[in-house]
Amino acid sequence: NQIRDLFLQQLVIDYDHVFCMTITKTRSPIHDNALQASFAILNDYKPVRQAAGYNSPFALRVLDTQNLFAAQAVTAIEAVRLRDSNASVQQIRERLEELAGNVHGYMVTRDLYYMRARARHKGDRSVGLLSAALGSALDIKPVLHGYRGETGPVAKIKGFDNAVQKLFAVVGQRVRAGLMTPTVCVSYGGELDELRALPGYAALKQVCAEHGVSVYESVMSLTGMVNVGKGAVTVGFADGPHRFE
Repeated sequence: NQIRDLFLQQLVIDYDHVFCMTITKTRSPIHDNALQASFAILNDYKPVRQAAGYNSPFALRVLDTQNLFAAQAVTAIEAVRLRDSNASVQQIRERLEELAGNVHGYMVTRDLYYMRARARHKGDRSVGLLSAALGSALDIKPVLHGYRGETGPVAKIKGFDNAVQKLFAVVGQRVRAGLMTPTVCVSYGGELDELRALPGYAALKQVCAEHGVSVYESVMSLTGMVNVGKGAVTVGFADGPHRFE
């Protein structure tokens, strides 16, 4: 608690406006907890700032990204771009809220049994035993889609390599059609050299380069890997409604 309080004090001293972007509230209590904490901070920040010699107001807004994994990064990258372009706080807020409802997250995992076990541990029954058993026995890999707080399969493809190759091809199609931001975010549950060796990934990066879209790569967080297993691939980008085909 002391470390938390010191962090919060430094936060309200160092900044005038803060945007806190969280994982979708349909999958985690983090958003609601952050929202409650923001109320306390906004009630108590004035003495802290005044003691540091600041009399200007402090603003804190908690934003539900309505997505998870790599898709969370899309709004964060856009927030940095807007800040660097000297956009106003209102412009940033309005843009991030618009994007949150238009970010698509896709995932292919290697081990359905593992993901089912982790989901059940958290009380999530979205991955059934029969689906996991059949998928593992037949090497069927679902492509999962996260959008506006909802997640579910949009395709079932035989073989992990085939599934990620199809995913990268679909993302490439959306890049050619034109994204809402020039950003594709990718996270991988392992070394990035393994990600770069996956079929279709080099072609996706080439398409992005040709269309002025930046690809942001990251190793999946430990929390993410614990929940979906080693070797999972997630991709996020901002786009209008579309079909996975």
